[in-house]
Order: sequence, then structure tokens, then C-alpha cells
Amino acid sequence: MVDIMISGIVGKLHAVYHKSDVPAAPLAVVLSGNPRQKYHMNDRVSYAMFRAFMDIGFSVVRFNYRGVNYSEGALGTPEDNIKDIVTVMDWIQNRNEDSNKIWLAGNQLGAWYVLQVMMRRPEVSGFALVSPDASVSNFSFLSPRPNRGLLLQGAAESEEAKAFATHLTQILKKQAQIDLETIRIKNADDHYSHPAELRQMYNDLKAYVGRENEENKLL
Repeated sequence: MVDIMISGIVGKLHAVYHKSDVPAAPLAVVLSGNPRQKYHMNDRVSYAMFRAFMDIGFSVVRFNYRGVNYSEGALGTPEDNIKDIVTVMDWIQNRNEDSNKIWLAGNQLGAWYVLQVMMRRPEVSGFALVSPDASVSNFSFLSPRPNRGLLLQGAAESEEAKAFATHLTQILKKQAQIDLETIRIKNADDHYSHPAELRQMYNDLKAYVGRENEENKLL
């Protein structure tokens, strides 16, 4: 994996990129949580998601939104961050033109960004949501987009967070015709604070992506 700078709308975005040895390997973009809450591309959950895709043979990139650490510009709005995500998607696709699959994986607010971008980019073939931010309630942007995905959550997260995950599953199925497979990680909170819980999250994500990608169940 290498550190890179990607030209964005308001300056360069700091990213880490792993290029698969397989020319037509599937692609993945990893999205961290809310930068205003100190989430970034090198936090433990973002790194674990990145390694899951990397270790299964994907070409994968993770990055910091504008204004975070070495990414230029000021902290942006959610719409600004979505523009940065699209920039990074374009970047990895342009450098891997033989690949016909791209996945998105997001943690916390990044999980909401996954759904937003998937509605705008029909080529997204698979996705994973890790401990979605339960404070996000606007899903009016959803439209029919038949697909399947994974929701990972800590079993020790709050009852509100778990109720939100159930609600999100129902909303996605009703409004977007998307089915979520939900896995709850034993003893984990939303930070996956202990190594065993983080390792289990990594293993479950890796297993799901590998199975779905190999069987071509997703778009």
C-alpha cells in the first residue's frame, strides 16, 4: 500500500491505495465516519475495512475528506464529502479500467454516504455498512435499486443503535428493494475497542465480500 494525493475539487485529498496484482481485480472505496467527530482514514475501523478488501484480492483505497489531516481545504458539509467520495471513485476506476466491479464500505456517517453514493452511481456492485450513525434519519433520497449488502454492528451497542439498524433494514427493503444481511459482533461496541472484536468484524466483512463476489450474487 502507498500514500498518495488525489486531486479534488478544493485541493488534494490524502489517500492510501493498494493495487492488486490481478489486473481485473474488483475495486473498493472505504469511507470513514464524521470527521467532526475525529473519524479519519487511519482509525481502527477504517483500517480494518481496508485490510479486509485488500486481503481478499481487491484494489482498494481509503482517504481523508477535505480538511482532515493532510487533505487540503476546510472541513466540508456532507454534500462536500460526497463530492470527495465521487472524486476518489473516479480516480480508482480510471486507473483500473479492466475492472467491472466496485464496492463501497463505510463506518458511522460513512455508512450513510455509502447509500447516498450508491443511489447516484449505478455501477456500485456491493456494499457494507459498519455501525451506521443512528442520528441520521433522512432517507428520502432512496429509490428502487435492487441489490444486497451487509450491515455489521456491535452487539453491545445501545438499544437505540440496534433499533435504528432494524429500521434501516426495513427502509432499504421498502424504498430501494435492497436486502441487508445483518451480523452483530459479540461484546463489541461501535468503536470495536478490543482487538478480538475488531478481528471478528474484519473476518465477517472479508467472508461476506468473498462469498458474494465469488458467486456473483450482487450487481
